[in-house]
Amino acid sequence: MFRTIVRKEIAANLLSYKFFIVILLASVLVATSLFVMGRDYRNRLADYQLIRPEPGRPIAVLPPNPLSVMAKGLEDAMTRSFEVEVIGIEARTGRSSANAVFAFFPAPDFVYIVKVVLSLVALLFGFDLVCREREAGTLKLILSNPVSRATLLAGKWTGNFLSLAVPFLLVTGVGVALFALVPGPRWTGPMLGRLALILGASLAYIALFLSLGLCVSALARRSSTALVILLLVWALLVFILPNLGTLAARQAVDVPSVKAMSEKRQQIWTREVLLSISERGTWAARIAALNDEFDRLEEDYRLKFDRLVRLSKKINRVSPAAAFVYAATEIAGTGIGEESRLKEEVIRYKNRALPDLTRDRTSAAAPAFAYRCRTVGEVLAAGGLFDLAWLVVFGVVFFGASYAAILRTDVR
Repeated sequence: MFRTIVRKEIAANLLSYKFFIVILLASVLVATSLFVMGRDYRNRLADYQLIRPEPGRPIAVLPPNPLSVMAKGLEDAMTRSFEVEVIGIEARTGRSSANAVFAFFPAPDFVYIVKVVLSLVALLFGFDLVCREREAGTLKLILSNPVSRATLLAGKWTGNFLSLAVPFLLVTGVGVALFALVPGPRWTGPMLGRLALILGASLAYIALFLSLGLCVSALARRSSTALVILLLVWALLVFILPNLGTLAARQAVDVPSVKAMSEKRQQIWTREVLLSISERGTWAARIAALNDEFDRLEEDYRLKFDRLVRLSKKINRVSPAAAFVYAATEIAGTGIGEESRLKEEVIRYKNRALPDLTRDRTSAAAPAFAYRCRTVGEVLAAGGLFDLAWLVVFGVVFFGASYAAILRTDVR
């Protein structure tokens, strides 16, 4: 009976105009996102070839990450040029388009399409799975046969999930294959493994919202009521809660702005220059003291900023959309944790390169900057596994709530 229900749901979707409209829209958006982000990656790769530092220059620059096509995250901040100076680390602004219109309409990446569009598509597939049958009077006819309510829910969920997952994976697979054929990016084995994890997280996220739609459909008496409730819940989970969590964390943790930090470093530098002019022969010692003061200033800022990030993530994880974004970006190597680790490595690089820089500004003895991204195991151990498990837990809870609701409901 389970297979019969699954086949019935798939056949009903294939014969419905809603299925083709929704799937066509989602496919066009996914394909467009991969195409646009692929061109953006190739442009950033060309820019990297121009700004890549010469050997011996105390500059830290990372090449663009091919997986940023899927999850852009903090890629622009991570691929900036970090120049080591006596006054500290000068982070040059990232690449921006000459067309100002692009600042108002940035290209959405794959993760954004899944977070916003595919979650809404899943709700549209699930909002009337139960209440439509109740309104049509077919629910009591189905349950009059030797089929349990659990089997009915599982069959409906599985049929609609396959109707969503198969076209989604096909379109994504074709887009990734075409991106791999263009010159420039090189997909390695570890990258393909990370890509598979991102797709797995996307499927878990889609399954979560399909379970949410099934839950509300089992609770509501009318399809129109279920649709309105789900649209409100979708806006709350995808847009409102993540932003409210960030605002609440900012109220709890006071972090100085980047501009204030830059002005503070400039004030310290000006003070030491004036003191060195009035007190001859103390410049070398003052450079060492200046470096220590800058390090303490940066350390205090990083401690406050890390506290803000941890609190924001804890609050934002109430939303499954935030958990999905955290998991996908960290797996891709463009997340908050990866950017924080990069900054720590840049500071260590500054401490190694600064002695040569203070001795001779024209010296070519500064070591080259090298950075290794965290492995998948390190990413999962640092919180990625929790975010993935949280998505699964959300989905199981919503499905369990729909089962409890249909057990208590009157099918007549």
